Amino acid sequence: MKKKLKETSIPRGYVLFEKVKRRLLRDKKTREAYEALRLEDAVISAMIQARITRKFSQAQLAQKTKMHQSAIARFESGGSNPRLDTLARIANALDVQLIK
Repeated sequence: MKKKLKETSIPRGYVLFEKVKRRLLRDKKTREAYEALRLEDAVISAMIQARITRKFSQAQLAQKTKMHQSAIARFESGGSNPRLDTLARIANALDVQLIK
């Protein structure tokens, strides 16, 4: 009889992301680079969450901000960093505040 794997079990040869992250963050330079990107990651995550909460597609948000959908996609993927005035336009379109 085969043993049934639990849903939480990890296949042989795989490693949990958190374990890899902890190992990588032991290195000082890696940890500093990771910390430097925390704010950027938080802004991107908040932007995506606000867009999804309001049930906007990237195309709809782009239209509201008079931007291209590809620009929104690049911001959300971290492929480019929007200027502060662009972030303000996006925040306005999503009806959220940049600073609380």
